[in-house]
Amino acid sequence: MSMKKKLTIYYTSDTHGYLYPTHFRDREPHPMGLLSMRFPKDENTLIIDGGDTIQGSPLIYYCRTEGEPLPVARALNDRGYDFVTLGNHDFNLGQEKLGAYLRELKAECLCANVRDETGSLDIAPWTIKVMGNGLRVGLVGIVTDWVNRWEKPENLVGLKITDPLEAARQACLALRDQCDVLVGIYHGGIEKDLATGKLLSDTDENIACRLCEELPFDLLLTGHQHMALPGTAWAGTWMVQPPANAEKYVRVTMDEAGRFSSDLLPVPDRAELRPEEEALLKKVDAWLDQPVGHLSRPLWPKDHLSMALEGSGIAALFNQVQLHASGAQISCAALGNEVRGFDRAVTVRDVVASYVYTNTLVVLRVTGRVLRQGLEQCASFFQVTPEGGLRVAAPFLEPKEAYYNYDYFAGIRYIFDLRKPVGERVVSLTMDSGEPVDPDESYTLCMCDYRATGSGDFDFYRDCPRVREIQTDISELILDAFRGCEEIDIPEESPYRVIR
Repeated sequence: MSMKKKLTIYYTSDTHGYLYPTHFRDREPHPMGLLSMRFPKDENTLIIDGGDTIQGSPLIYYCRTEGEPLPVARALNDRGYDFVTLGNHDFNLGQEKLGAYLRELKAECLCANVRDETGSLDIAPWTIKVMGNGLRVGLVGIVTDWVNRWEKPENLVGLKITDPLEAARQACLALRDQCDVLVGIYHGGIEKDLATGKLLSDTDENIACRLCEELPFDLLLTGHQHMALPGTAWAGTWMVQPPANAEKYVRVTMDEAGRFSSDLLPVPDRAELRPEEEALLKKVDAWLDQPVGHLSRPLWPKDHLSMALEGSGIAALFNQVQLHASGAQISCAALGNEVRGFDRAVTVRDVVASYVYTNTLVVLRVTGRVLRQGLEQCASFFQVTPEGGLRVAAPFLEPKEAYYNYDYFAGIRYIFDLRKPVGERVVSLTMDSGEPVDPDESYTLCMCDYRATGSGDFDFYRDCPRVREIQTDISELILDAFRGCEEIDIPEESPYRVIR
């Protein structure tokens, strides 16, 4: 860093289409949303987004299903964004919508490990921005290459997503001696405990610490994990990460001595909306409040540990829909970190705020042995404390909360015994009929496409034969199920029991 001049950066990531001051689980305003953010900007300020921008909220679901243009690019343009990178979920809607977003966007998209062989997406690997004070800022964007594992193949036709570390390394070499400050924009997270240095995951989904250790970044803007990191130094690099859904943003400042500091800033309580933004919100709210059907009983969420112990009617509903849509013998479904739940009279809002992802269904052929492995992985969710209590095990909380990696099953009956060691906790496993599950017999198991890739430490699913794929979004299947009958019955009884 040869020049010592001030720099300010405002940084968002993982906003997931949450533009308005609401999470859409109700009509109440909340201090969140990109439209509430205002960034004071001068010639020595940059505004940057770290991806996962155009997927994830009921607003995006509404626009996609009702044919409304996505309003995300305009919101970014109005706030003066200079640069963005791509997140893994930005590929979910297909290249047509991703391309439309990038064409409307005034900010430059940087992603060194995404090669577009069709030439239809406007993506650069890196750039140099000269600030008003003469400071030369080199910027490199990268995204976790686990996109290759998660994304539907048809959404990646003509795209090559390569190793982010090597792509960033080549970009840094290209920028060498051309800039005074080197900034990485990484849609990926942190793989080590920042207090102890302990490796939290041995996969390469998240490699932020390694990027700091091996490459000469002065500042690394991270994302993907939805983790609130105001700022820390790691291997000589300053590193930050904002939480998800536009709930806060990061302000980074560099002083004249080249020292970085940063803080997480709250979103103002009130948003000043344009008339067309107000009009869109009213249309979305009216659409969300449409009645779609009835349940035999209300299904409200509890805390995740209680639901994992006792069973969840919400997960039972998802599994019931998946079994009906797939014709599989067995189904497994997870709950998001945040779930609205259902009253007896169900609205669109209940569905799309309880199942927010664009997941589709996959039916795998699994052996009874693999099925047991899946259950043992779920049983590892529970950690028995020295005092005899229970808590959620660390791998489901660190480096990020991942309650969605606990699956609830239907079509089988099973018992977890938490007095047993991890890996030996499934002490009973039968089909609903009472017939024992044979380790060597094959069964059809329905799950979301995310789980079918083996994500969440379910690697043993990856090599299982695919019997069928259902390309309709699961949230749409849930809506269709309500529209197809007068009332959906959800039994009170859980198909499993946990012995403590």
